[in-house]
Amino acid sequence: MSDASHPAAARRPADTSSATRFGRYPGWPRTLSGRLALILVIGMLATQLVTGTVWFDARYGRVAEVPVRTGGARIADAVKLFDVVPLAERASLVQRLRATGVDVRAIDAPAPAQRMSHFSDDLFDSVLSSQLGATHPFVAHPVVLYDDTGEPLTLATLLRAHAPTAHLSADVRLQDGQWLSVAVVAGQAGLDLRPGAAFADYFVRIYLMRILAVILIAVIAVRIALRPLARLSAAADRLGRDIHSPPLDETGPVEVRRAAHTFNAMQRRLIEAMQARTAFLAAVSHDLRSPLTRLRLRAETLGDAAQRERFRQDLMEMEAMIAASLDHVRGVPSGEPLRDVDIDALLHAVAEDARETGGDVRVREPSAGGTVRGYPRTLRRCVQNLVDNALRYAGGCRLCAHLSAQGTHLDIIVEDRGPGIPEAELSAAVEPFVRTGVHRQPAGQTHDVGPGGPDGAGLGLAIARTIAQAHDGALMLSNRPGGGLRAVLHLPIDGPDLDIEIHTK
Repeated sequence: MSDASHPAAARRPADTSSATRFGRYPGWPRTLSGRLALILVIGMLATQLVTGTVWFDARYGRVAEVPVRTGGARIADAVKLFDVVPLAERASLVQRLRATGVDVRAIDAPAPAQRMSHFSDDLFDSVLSSQLGATHPFVAHPVVLYDDTGEPLTLATLLRAHAPTAHLSADVRLQDGQWLSVAVVAGQAGLDLRPGAAFADYFVRIYLMRILAVILIAVIAVRIALRPLARLSAAADRLGRDIHSPPLDETGPVEVRRAAHTFNAMQRRLIEAMQARTAFLAAVSHDLRSPLTRLRLRAETLGDAAQRERFRQDLMEMEAMIAASLDHVRGVPSGEPLRDVDIDALLHAVAEDARETGGDVRVREPSAGGTVRGYPRTLRRCVQNLVDNALRYAGGCRLCAHLSAQGTHLDIIVEDRGPGIPEAELSAAVEPFVRTGVHRQPAGQTHDVGPGGPDGAGLGLAIARTIAQAHDGALMLSNRPGGGLRAVLHLPIDGPDLDIEIHTK
């Protein structure tokens, strides 16, 4: 069987460059909505990573705020104690403060002020200013944060430190003019700063929830935005099945209205072109019928009975070719709604009609047929064309039906023992007006003609294929072992996706 006659080939897209290009990215979504949602999520994550330094500052500020505030308050309280304690008792006060973690030393002058580089330094400075006021000049030194092991707090240690501490120091002048250097180590005062809690709080609440929200909004927004594209795709599908399908509604955004207007204009031009072609062919066929009628009358006057019969056969064949050409130009004649078709009854009816005209047509039993959703009269014509094609070139055929293993498709098989078709010409046999090869000759004849249908015009199989495609199916041809042709009509059980009518206008 040729590749072109397989149902997969009938559904294969003409341009596979996009599939090939994106095939290198296994994780890339196949739908446009999925791709847009993924792009939005990636963009959000990239932005979030860039702004992740904000979280670092927030985390750093959280671990620094409690110890800076408590440590600054302890320094201020120690200074105030020295203002009210007599000079004789200050040495004893220094010892007691050191026992509580506050290191106090008398100095001659304050150390030079250093550059304050972080907001925790400004926080420390503001705490001392509010606690000591203008009566106690001071020089605050930069705050240093350490992790649990005593190492300076960095990005890596910040993420795993359970209880960071702040080392604070300042030079303060007492009201009597004495300068003191006061240092303290302050902790978190019982505040839970476990890294796991911080991770759950930040990444789950900010990253995960934001990703879910972006995905939800992206999917909804993209679906709304792409809904006109889906309607356009459905309209194109309907147009491929029925040129007279209803036009698109020209409403919505400007771009959607413009696309719908262009699509409807294209449909009108196609209809006008087909009507012009049909009118031309109908006029030609009408003009031909008059001389054909005269030829038939003159043939009846011939004295030789054999010659008269040959004239009759040629005239009948010419009329059949004209009728088939008109049917092909008009499209598949139907105009009927979808219904459930009993395949067994259809096969027996076609076989009975063929036997009444002398054809050797049998239905192979037991048949595995069933019901198929389709256009009854049109589907019968499709099978009839296949049977007539077999009768013309083989004198008889066998019919049968098989249900697929998945139960989704049904195959109607027409087999004959005629001369078959050359393998290289199988795919061309279903094209209109194609007469293939010299090996397939009408039964009982010796002159060269090609297959195509009961009319010999090369349209019978073309019309059968058009009917199969109207049912979302396919027509497949192959040569049988030992000689003969096998035609398989592959039909979906549920019928075509769209319930449309096929007109003959």
